Amino acid sequence: MKTNYVLYLVALLMMACGERPVQELETVSTKESPVKEASEPTEITTELSDKQMEAMRQKCEAYYASMNVHDSVRIAYLDRILVDKQSKLTVNNRRFLTQLKQEFSNSNPKQPRLTIEQVLFPVFRIPNQEPGIIGHPVPDKDLLTEYTDLSAEKVLLNRRLKNRAVSADTASLQHFPEVLDSLYPAGKPRIYLYTTKTTRKSRVQDLGHYVSTCSEYYHYTFDRQALQSEDKVLFASRLPLDLAYENNPAFDTWYRSNLIPECADCPDSHNEARSVAKLTGFENLYFMYADAFPDNRELDTPLRALVAKGENGKWLYLWYSDIDNYGCSCL
Repeated sequence: MKTNYVLYLVALLMMACGERPVQELETVSTKESPVKEASEPTEITTELSDKQMEAMRQKCEAYYASMNVHDSVRIAYLDRILVDKQSKLTVNNRRFLTQLKQEFSNSNPKQPRLTIEQVLFPVFRIPNQEPGIIGHPVPDKDLLTEYTDLSAEKVLLNRRLKNRAVSADTASLQHFPEVLDSLYPAGKPRIYLYTTKTTRKSRVQDLGHYVSTCSEYYHYTFDRQALQSEDKVLFASRLPLDLAYENNPAFDTWYRSNLIPECADCPDSHNEARSVAKLTGFENLYFMYADAFPDNRELDTPLRALVAKGENGKWLYLWYSDIDNYGCSCL
């Protein structure tokens, strides 16, 4: 997500024009002048002042800043929860928040961890594939003239599978069972799958790489035997969480009230997000998702998030992941 000021200009122009409907041209006809040329349509032009453009720029910069805060802000929020003596957090949830805090404290953009080694990892169905744990490439932001993927998955695959060639001409997904077999000789990680209604136990199986013209993901399969046909899996963790499954319409309304669609440079599905569960023993901290099960292709960006309603009613993303069905990277 980034600021696209050309779209801002177009949006504002459309808004300005929308407020001034074009009036129908009056037809003038008299007996004295039976034939009269139709008057030329009056052009409506709207120029944006420097002040308006600057106001829009500041508004959108503040919007994206609120979604991409420094990890120190998240750490401070979690500290307040963990030291609250009146907190009713369960043992499992306290351990989860503690490890989430440690993940923020020890994060290193140059040396990211495998997706399945993180505290939370998303489950999505990428186009024409089975649901899987999805990892994303991690671009090196210090390199402005070239693209380099720093993800742990990329490093692992390069190390284990030298001279691997992948074509991006057509969408393809290839799994490499030997990679995780050698990484976890004592057995692949056991995980908890969190659905829209309950929790299931499972185990990671294989790591794969998906690439198409406009998308690239890392795809982990998992054992699906414990799943029921009606289960809609949202995310997974190696930690057990105590969740109170509920949708909170008031929380959803508050969340949507913070969205500023005109700041987006590509279509997204944030407005479709809804709360699904909260940590038992704590309020105003919800897991949210946007999806269209069983096939999410009608959404631009299916998403998973852990969103907190912080001080002064401001939102705070403690975790977020999505997939791009729109193809924004190709624009």
